[in-house]
Amino acid sequence: MKILCICPIGIGNYLLCYPAFVVIKKAMPSAFLHLLALRSGIAGLAQGDPLWNGITTIDPTKIASSPLAPISVLAALRAEKFDASLNFFPSNTWQYNLFPYLAGVRRRYGFSYQVSPVYRLQKLCNNRIPVDVDLHDVYQNYRLAEFFLQKKTGKPDPVFPVIFTEEERRTALLDLETLSVNKLRIAVHPGSSAEHGMDAKRWPPDKFAGLTDMVCREFNAEAYIFGGPGEESIKNEVATNMRCAAHVIPPAPLSKTAALLSGCSFCICNDSGLMHIASCMGVPTAGIFGPTDEKRNGPFGRNSLVIRKNMEGFPVWTARNVGCRALAGGIDPMLSLKALSVEEAWAILRPWIVRYCV
Repeated sequence: MKILCICPIGIGNYLLCYPAFVVIKKAMPSAFLHLLALRSGIAGLAQGDPLWNGITTIDPTKIASSPLAPISVLAALRAEKFDASLNFFPSNTWQYNLFPYLAGVRRRYGFSYQVSPVYRLQKLCNNRIPVDVDLHDVYQNYRLAEFFLQKKTGKPDPVFPVIFTEEERRTALLDLETLSVNKLRIAVHPGSSAEHGMDAKRWPPDKFAGLTDMVCREFNAEAYIFGGPGEESIKNEVATNMRCAAHVIPPAPLSKTAALLSGCSFCICNDSGLMHIASCMGVPTAGIFGPTDEKRNGPFGRNSLVIRKNMEGFPVWTARNVGCRALAGGIDPMLSLKALSVEEAWAILRPWIVRYCV
């Protein structure tokens, strides 16, 4: 059987879909799994993974500048004659529904979303299950796998992809030791994706600096400040506002960044792809949440922590309205993050560090 697996746009989304990919492959060892990535970064992360028999990229953000490019890509997918396609969670936009239809896939699996206007073309997905609003994305995607396989999987322990090589791990450790002999290393990521207004997930940099200073002073640690493309100014702002030693990590390929994260004692992050990379690798990870719902996409590792300012009406973006960013009444999606003080975050963070990290 040939199966087209359509992945959501974020690196974190790919990681939270991956256990379901593995479940399908284990249930159908001879199946041909083909990844349709809607961002080149996801395709790069998947490259070389033996799970995939093929990888195709269509980036919807580039269609306007090159409107004819998807035609040849969809024609190539159509020639593959896929037996089924799966739209993994979250996938509440028209692209997820239209692309497999145009690729000639007859059995198209996905979710029924509570808020999905007609223009999102949900009806083109002809095998749907309702979203369970109480589930983490990992288990939501297990449900889709079970729906497709028509059998229970028993929710096995999740398997996540290998992001870096052993050589990259050794090199990363040497790089960290070159920066400092202090082995209590705090990875800090004060950024996040800015796409679709997701920069509203960022706790203010001066507060990140204050919290990181508290950790460094209390535990005699050193901070390593990470960031993705376009986040240099945020990283430098955190470092500038800190009184303790901080190392700003230069931009690097994702595999090297992941290897460096694996050499840290624990991580403090916004809700971001790097948060998911760290937690899925088993690095103790504290995620700072505001508008997004940790119940849906919080850090998945066993030794994870969520830091949140509890406020009425938050989180504002949940599984109930996934894919819909508009907020009624001019609500500021950053309101709870702005209200979260350094002292409140420290009161939540310190006991967790004592228990799991030092």
